[in-house]
Amino acid sequence: MVDVVPARYGDVVYIARNMRELDAEEILPLTWSGKPEDLAMGICASGGIANVALSSGRPVAAWGATMVRPQFWTVWMFSTDRWPLVALTVTRNIRKVMMPSMIESGAVRADCWSMEGHDTAHRWLEVLGALRECSVEDYGATRKTFHCYSWTRSRLERDGDFNHVRRPTSTKDAQTTLAATVTGTATDQGRPSDQRGSNGEEEAYLGSEGSEFDHLVRQFG
Repeated sequence: MVDVVPARYGDVVYIARNMRELDAEEILPLTWSGKPEDLAMGICASGGIANVALSSGRPVAAWGATMVRPQFWTVWMFSTDRWPLVALTVTRNIRKVMMPSMIESGAVRADCWSMEGHDTAHRWLEVLGALRECSVEDYGATRKTFHCYSWTRSRLERDGDFNHVRRPTSTKDAQTTLAATVTGTATDQGRPSDQRGSNGEEEAYLGSEGSEFDHLVRQFG
């Protein structure tokens, strides 16, 4: 059972303290203190979009977006090693709920910066419809190279959607890309059942929108 609930500090800080290795390497050096607790506090105080995915009541992934300039949003996500249990639900939520709500609010641009070498994150961002715009070196104190992935209203107006991933690739390639987002295993602490969200759904069921994307995603449920 996977539930999507509004982000609360207790859930976010648990995820932040137990992030996947590459998530921690990518995100924490870009915070002022480098501490998971401060990352979680900043997210909960930002006033932007922030959600948490629970698997059987356990916090697994946090994601959302923050408006950093007028109608210009920064998108973010991090998870524990239990990401495969919630990957499909989070992907569907971003594509079907979060992105449309940002577009309807007047957003003209959203982007997400991801570290060189975090290939799973890069493939997932492309599944979400983002395009890699540029790469910059020395992005932060660790001097890593980062890539900018973006969604723009101009691109949406030209193409009609953000489904560029399925246009240039074969079905086999798309399946490979999606499968890469649901790998890895680990365990983390439990969470009392009375703290679970109320909008749960089985991970194997992602709705029946009928697009090629949803058909492929369901194959990994």
